[in-house]
Amino acid sequence: MHKGRLIRIILIILILGMGGFILVRNNSLQKQIKSGEISDIGVKDFLPFGTGNGSGLGQIINDLLPGENDNREDQKNQKKSNLVAQNIAGSIVVERADEIAGPTGKDKDGKDIFETTPAIRYVLKENGYVYDYLPKYKKSYLISDTSVPHVSFATFSPDGNQILFQYLAQDLVTEKSVLGTLGTGSVVILPDNIISFSFSNDGQFAYVRATTNGANFIIRNKSEIESIVYSSPIKEWNVQFLGKDLLITTKASELSEGFSYIINTTTNKANKLFGGEKGLTTKASIEGSYILKAITLDSGPSLSLYNVKTGTISSLGKLGLIEKCSFSQDATILICAVPKNFENKLYPDSWYLGEISTNDGIVQYSTANLNEKILNNLMDETGGEVDVWQTYINNAGNIITFTNKNDMSLWSYAE
Repeated sequence: MHKGRLIRIILIILILGMGGFILVRNNSLQKQIKSGEISDIGVKDFLPFGTGNGSGLGQIINDLLPGENDNREDQKNQKKSNLVAQNIAGSIVVERADEIAGPTGKDKDGKDIFETTPAIRYVLKENGYVYDYLPKYKKSYLISDTSVPHVSFATFSPDGNQILFQYLAQDLVTEKSVLGTLGTGSVVILPDNIISFSFSNDGQFAYVRATTNGANFIIRNKSEIESIVYSSPIKEWNVQFLGKDLLITTKASELSEGFSYIINTTTNKANKLFGGEKGLTTKASIEGSYILKAITLDSGPSLSLYNVKTGTISSLGKLGLIEKCSFSQDATILICAVPKNFENKLYPDSWYLGEISTNDGIVQYSTANLNEKILNNLMDETGGEVDVWQTYINNAGNIITFTNKNDMSLWSYAE
């Protein structure tokens, strides 16, 4: 047998053997966790991360809407919302190469050039697998088949390439956090029970960790070096990147007054922004121009938009919850899933505790002038009441995602 051919056969056998080992290892890990045989999971249990057989778009996993296509006669009456997946842990809207359509040319190095297309990247709770749903084709494609045991929540970085997986340990009290980077195999085990966290637009990661005397605010830079940028005698904080700085807000309750500060990450100094308001919650635009603010009034949680550059604040004229709103990454668009009505309850406490659910519709705003556009009643689109958990919108404003808190189903909405 020719020597070169023999070497190729040996390599193929080794690759197939390693793939089988990884599959068996992941399945074995899941069975051991379920049976309680193991409880301490380390970095090696997640490797290789994000580099499975489905790392490209060559493998079609599922056509979620079989029989629906662009040539149907009643296309004009077609609903704008599509079910993407059931029981998800988290999602984001990204732009990715449209490999399905094929290359449009070659670059100077001879590599294929592709047009980009919006994709909804999401994680399934049952196994931690990562998929891209392409609204253009109404199909999902496997991106990572690394098993993440009983994942509760998954949060993506703005570019969709880093994921923070969170799940409960065997004691059902300790929350584990694993930070993985798709395509590189990089995995980091963060400290147990981090209080809150945030991704920046430029590859940094911030999180809050409790101490005996309060909490430390820690930034992990692109070189994976960590530094404490601020300490507080108060433990319960929500942290968000506001451009290069950090916006920190005390965790909200209608029964207590909330406070917000901006931490200058160059000087590590904190300046008070909001304070003394009940039920105070905030959401920052990641590039740093705007802060969405909610405070609880007698009528319910009231939404307003704060312009960081001008220091002015404008009411949206709506009652709503911060978690149901999001900015586009360029901060030109703000969308909110707005409840039709509010019960006479504590806000946001009752919603956090699952004592109430809402029935929402989507409203879109231009952040420059707060021009308002009513997009849709989600009940008409989905066939049932939708209590929105989180939303995302792309910069073009034509792709929106929302997660139904009632069953953690993921939906896309295309204009």
